[in-house]
Amino acid sequence: MEQGREDKARYQYEQKVNEQQADEAVAASQRDAAQRYKEGQFLLSQQRATVAGSGGSISDASVIDLMGDTADATAYAGQSEIYKGEQQARGYNDAAAVAGYNANSAMKAARIAAAGQLFGGVSSMFSRFGQQSAKTAPASTIKQPYVGPR
Repeated sequence: MEQGREDKARYQYEQKVNEQQADEAVAASQRDAAQRYKEGQFLLSQQRATVAGSGGSISDASVIDLMGDTADATAYAGQSEIYKGEQQARGYNDAAAVAGYNANSAMKAARIAAAGQLFGGVSSMFSRFGQQSAKTAPASTIKQPYVGPR
């Protein structure tokens, strides 16, 4: 039973660690996504400054297309970071669920093993003393009277 308790505690610890790692993966992906958005905004700002510095107009179709593509790429990069974090979190959460299942199974296995040992001990005791006592039981000393042929 002690081994079962230790296994259960270990699996519960693994479960908590995996849950924390899932939360950390989501938080890290959000930070990375925020960084991608910030880089995208900086790139858009540089594009505006370059267009204005060269005497162009931000309302030109080619400039609008370029800036639109930059905004789309920025959004895609940010969403990709979020997706990666969520994907990692799903993996950690799955591992946490498995660890929780293993924790419950460890205690059940320990109980079954303990019951098996108990029954094994009873069986061993019976085979040692139950059959032996039947073999060494004294024969009955009472004799039936002889009735003779019938």
